[in-house]
Amino acid sequence: MSFQIDDQTKKDLDIFGTYKSGKSVFDLFDLTTCKGGQDKLYKFLSEPMTDLEKIKERKDAVLFFRNHVTSRLNIDKDSLDYAVYYLKDRNSSVRRASKVWSAERSIMNKLNPSQSYHVVENGVNSLVNILKTLYAFSSNLSKEVEDSNFPLLLKKDNDKVLEIFTIEEFQNALKVKSLKPYDVDVYDSIFRYYQSRNIQFLINLIYEYDALQAIANAADKYNLAYPEVLPRSANCLDAEGLFHPFVENAVANNVSFGGDSNLLFITGPNMAGKSTFLKALGVSAYLAHAGFPVPAKRMKISLISGLCTTINISDDIQSGYSHFYAEVLRVKYVAAQLKENNNLLVIFDELFRGTNVKDAYDGTLAIVSAFARIKSSFFVISTHIIEAAESLSANENISFRSFEIREVDGHPTYTYKLKEGISTDRLGMYIIRKERVVEMINEVLTTNPEDINIENNK
Repeated sequence: MSFQIDDQTKKDLDIFGTYKSGKSVFDLFDLTTCKGGQDKLYKFLSEPMTDLEKIKERKDAVLFFRNHVTSRLNIDKDSLDYAVYYLKDRNSSVRRASKVWSAERSIMNKLNPSQSYHVVENGVNSLVNILKTLYAFSSNLSKEVEDSNFPLLLKKDNDKVLEIFTIEEFQNALKVKSLKPYDVDVYDSIFRYYQSRNIQFLINLIYEYDALQAIANAADKYNLAYPEVLPRSANCLDAEGLFHPFVENAVANNVSFGGDSNLLFITGPNMAGKSTFLKALGVSAYLAHAGFPVPAKRMKISLISGLCTTINISDDIQSGYSHFYAEVLRVKYVAAQLKENNNLLVIFDELFRGTNVKDAYDGTLAIVSAFARIKSSFFVISTHIIEAAESLSANENISFRSFEIREVDGHPTYTYKLKEGISTDRLGMYIIRKERVVEMINEVLTTNPEDINIENNK
């Protein structure tokens, strides 16, 4: 079963697109050195997994490069780019070469330099150097790393590399010191025809190593942790020091729920940190299932089959949908997904914010109560409607958290820290007064006397 995720969720979490933040999760990890490595990284991140063994294999491979910095593969980018360009170019390739033909071609090139000859000559030389580097890397790995410490995924690929280099043509390539014209044509036919499948495997493996090393580098750069993904039966979501990687000097929070309490209900006033926290949690769950490190000090999560968020939903003018109707359709969509797959992480930020308070209260109460009964999935829902949280407080399936507000010198201060319980803070009117909104409107009357006359004539 593939990991279930839709475009709305990817957009909410900024996985690939650079939306309001100007950043994407992909950008954070894109420390690759070549285009092929970048493409491989994109593929890794775009396909979260539901197979515990495969998740562990990728995580262990990244961890290996994290812990064996000296064992990392260093391929010259320019040589690799040229070799790939040469392999794709078929305008001047030969299947069989002879010494006489090669000598004549070399002489003709000196008399009348040819771009196609230059591509082959430099491409073969670049590829020979790459093969030498890759063989040295793989040989060192097999000597330095015990089988017990060698991730299965890397060991399997490394064994295949060493097996390829037992082939006579590859052994001879390792001994090359300088290539004569005939040698260039011989290796050209080997690389682009007779051993093209093995050559392509080695190039793809270099891309994969580049992507894995980039992930490991990003983990160090952003202080990310390697999560533990547990079997579905563990039914837990436990994170310590969770933070959003886009936020500078982010305040970290702890969150833990599962078992009988499968729904986390979060309250707090606007700007207290609810949306940022929900995004951090969603990003971490996504990354964990892609086999990537996560923005936290520590994280355990039981295997889920999909992720669905509603954080930045908007109205649909073309379809004639209001914001509220778009929200209702989104809840309906989630219900349909749960019917097909009841092992999801569902995140809603400010449920039913697009309607009046009464309908929002009633709708929140009904939807949250229904979600809480589905114990095979996790739900995280935020609201600033305190009354809804208070009405749900007797439900044992729901855990309540709120974002703390402290008063300093008579003014509220955001701590961005998650705490137990339900928030009773209401800061809407405080913010309106602080920004002098009403006063500014009233000042219109003093600066526009005609408005006063109109008012007096009524």
